[in-house]
Amino acid sequence: MHDLLLEQGLGRYYELARGDVSPVATTPTARSHTWLEPLLAQAEASAGEVCTLNLDVQGVHCAACVWLMNETWKRQPGAADIVVNPALGKVRLHFKKGSQGLVQWLKDVEAFGYQFGPARKEASKRSIELPLRLGISAAITINVMLFSVSFYFGLAPDAEGIFQLFSRLSLALSTVTVLVGGWPFFNAAWRGLKSGMLHLDLPIAVGIALVYAMSLVQMRTGRGDLTYFDTLNTFITLMLLGRFLQERLLERNRRFLLDDDGADGLVVRKIVGERLVPVKAPLIVTDDVLLVAPGDVVPVDALLLDEGAHVSTDWITGESKARVLAKGAEVPAGSFNAGHTAFHVSARTDFTASPLVQLLRQPPAREGKAPEHHQLWNDLARRWVVKVLLVSSAGFIVWLPSSFDEAVNVAASLLVITCPCAIGIAIPLAYEITQTHLRRAGFFVRSPDLLDRLLRVKKVLFDKTGTLTLGRLELADLRVLDGLNEAARDVAWNLAVRSSHPVAGAITRALERSGPRYQLLARVEEVRGQGMEWRRPDGVWRLGRASWAVEGSTDSATLLSCEGRLVVRLETREALRPDAARELTGLAEQGHEVWLISGDQPAKVEALAATLGVPRERAIGGQRPEQKADLVAKLDARDTLYLGDGVNDALAFERALIAGTPAIDRPVMPARSDFFLIGEGLAPIKESLARATHLRAVVKKVLTVSLTYNAFAIGLALLGKMSPLLAAITMPASTLTLLVITIVGLKASARAASAADKAVTQNSRLAVGAQP
Repeated sequence: MHDLLLEQGLGRYYELARGDVSPVATTPTARSHTWLEPLLAQAEASAGEVCTLNLDVQGVHCAACVWLMNETWKRQPGAADIVVNPALGKVRLHFKKGSQGLVQWLKDVEAFGYQFGPARKEASKRSIELPLRLGISAAITINVMLFSVSFYFGLAPDAEGIFQLFSRLSLALSTVTVLVGGWPFFNAAWRGLKSGMLHLDLPIAVGIALVYAMSLVQMRTGRGDLTYFDTLNTFITLMLLGRFLQERLLERNRRFLLDDDGADGLVVRKIVGERLVPVKAPLIVTDDVLLVAPGDVVPVDALLLDEGAHVSTDWITGESKARVLAKGAEVPAGSFNAGHTAFHVSARTDFTASPLVQLLRQPPAREGKAPEHHQLWNDLARRWVVKVLLVSSAGFIVWLPSSFDEAVNVAASLLVITCPCAIGIAIPLAYEITQTHLRRAGFFVRSPDLLDRLLRVKKVLFDKTGTLTLGRLELADLRVLDGLNEAARDVAWNLAVRSSHPVAGAITRALERSGPRYQLLARVEEVRGQGMEWRRPDGVWRLGRASWAVEGSTDSATLLSCEGRLVVRLETREALRPDAARELTGLAEQGHEVWLISGDQPAKVEALAATLGVPRERAIGGQRPEQKADLVAKLDARDTLYLGDGVNDALAFERALIAGTPAIDRPVMPARSDFFLIGEGLAPIKESLARATHLRAVVKKVLTVSLTYNAFAIGLALLGKMSPLLAAITMPASTLTLLVITIVGLKASARAASAADKAVTQNSRLAVGAQP
């Protein structure tokens, strides 16, 4: 990717990124743009010479991404203007009618790891409202604090005009803050009470309501200087800031990807008379004839009408090897065109009978899969509310014999100092920092309670194809190429580079290291189902099936031959993720059960398990989607993390406590996941488990310090020593202290996690030894 940027004169990307460069997501070699055709036709039909096209884009995260798209768009003939919205992940293209460069531009930009899709993303109502409420509350807080300063510096009730004006302005503005800024907490607390679930918004809502009520009582006595409006406004603003931090990164992670539209997101070309009509998959009926372009999915069981085709079924079966089908063969629903040429199929069923209907249905909400963790926060919320009510009531009762005004003042001060700042700002900040660290490592959190659920994980379940492997083949032993002379390497490369077969792709990549020369005039022919043949002056060279390349051979590997004589044996294997062996060993050493569950052949699954050090009894192959789901349900004791990439994993996702995917080339699986990974490594899994543990330790420390502060402050208030001025100072000071503890604690935890990870990594390397 780095070389590609420099080759195209786009090196300024790195200057703008300033080191904030995310791992590159793996993308399919051939991605269909069938979905674009109806959108492009609609844009071209508009009035005027300049067309407008709105698209969603995946992978935009900084100014460098925006610059890259702007720079490449300017180079396209017919391009007029481009507007990229990185916050929402959207792009608006303006181009002259009849321009031919749009599809090529999409392909060029997608080569850098981005992806485009139909415009489906929209800013959620909450993501718009929350910053607005925060801004209004912050502005009002500043003004109310200015009024309060005059009271603290001596403005007395005898200055009737200005004193009453400032008091009433403080009341009016504070009422606006309570209604505007407090509404999200009141609403959430009420919904929680109606559903019988107490959560952390309840003590915040109770604190806001009671402090406001007590300040109203003080206003009725004519003592506006004894109200806590300034502290109340500060508290609401800080709580909104905490909520904003809590939700901002989750929203950003969700917008990072394309939105999932289920079955409606599958668009295919249907042949109607002499026309090609793009249609959505649910509209397909029996006997429809479809044109399947490279990268397109076949949405129903169908019959192949052409002489042959390369299809991949790993998305639905987990079988890694692409199939070569002959005319009349059945093409299973969910197969992809893995070749470089389109083919035709005839639908055998309506889409309603397709197995993809169940697999692509919209999943149930994944939040709330661990009630024990919600119970933890529910208990905390309940205890906090009970404590606040008891303490404030006790203070009022104790001071009531002395004076009603003093009793009200003590009760109000107790309500102010016991406001849950730790819950509202420090803990959300801790979650925000942890999620930010994980995002930089390539682990993107989508569910708000994921970090709590990670604490329960004892079993980590992996799919095979596309999850532990990269979904592509590689040569099992590169050393076999060293025995070839330059001429033989050139012949092998020229044969392989002209084939779309995945095995040929692996051979091509391996040979490119030697700098082969492309023979423009080479007359290479593909013998369907056998391999590639080149008739040269020095003989007939063949690369392909063993029995065809060398007569009588029963070898399972691909052979290169000349005049029927073996030149080299080229055995391929699935390319493992580079850190798969180390990370699985590290997880096992940390006490996690590691399982391998796949739809691929059991022999292949067991062989991979042996390579990765997974016990044979935990390597289960040949599993259909329903069997995977049943197995996960059997293993799950609310302690499983399942990582999968294909739609055949969708049902299993619903049964696991936590589900994640490294497959972001299509939005189907991320939409069903609690998290997704980018890049080719698995290390973020172990890091997420470690950081969740450290986060919980920091949260406990923050709560302990907060309770200690509360105990001290409650003592002062019960003695009548807590004034509005002192409360206005101590509450922000305690909040700042909690924030410092949070930041320092997470930094220390990060250093400890890094040291532990290095130790585990070293042990894993020693355990793996010579394994690749």
